[in-house]
Amino acid sequence: MKRRDLIRGSLGSSLGAMMLAGAAFPVRAEEMLPGAAPRELTHDPDQPVLGNPDGSVTIVEYFDYQCPFCRDSHPALLDYVRSDGDIRLVMKDWPIFGEASVRGVQLGLGSVALGRYAEVNAALMAGKGRRVDALRMDAAVRDAGLDPEAAIASFERERDKWVALIDRTMAEADFFGLPGTPAYLVGLNLFPRVTEIAELRAAVAAVRRG
Repeated sequence: MKRRDLIRGSLGSSLGAMMLAGAAFPVRAEEMLPGAAPRELTHDPDQPVLGNPDGSVTIVEYFDYQCPFCRDSHPALLDYVRSDGDIRLVMKDWPIFGEASVRGVQLGLGSVALGRYAEVNAALMAGKGRRVDALRMDAAVRDAGLDPEAAIASFERERDKWVALIDRTMAEADFFGLPGTPAYLVGLNLFPRVTEIAELRAAVAAVRRG
């Protein structure tokens, strides 16, 4: 998959301007989302889901397997989701760091049809260092018990579906004007930066209170 097939659109726009102006966070996404978009964002039928698929609250994370901040914060997020037991965790691939990012997308989404998404996602998110190259990604997937070439082949078999999914994610990121990864959406609260678990927990509680 060529990078230009996945990476397009501006990363600036309204939210970036708000950040420069010192706006308070989280941002209320209800002022930015048209119509019934919140449900479409959280329940895309092609999007793999971690945590409890039937959970009453959804946390969306826009992430890149090359993002060290995403990887560093992932274990605590998984621990919180597991301990709560009633959260859907939607990890939206937003590959913004080049060809290795695209390789991560192929490995991760390619593992879905093979029934190994959770294991592969966890393995790729366990990478250390600022960047994790394609060879290290392949090794991580292999250590998780899946042939990386099998994952790539699986991705290619459903290529049109996965490219369309990533295009939708990219359109969302562009619409929000996200400055980079990670970014989180809980209910209508948008956190466009590294976010402490306490903040996400408070946002989840607010959704449950209605």
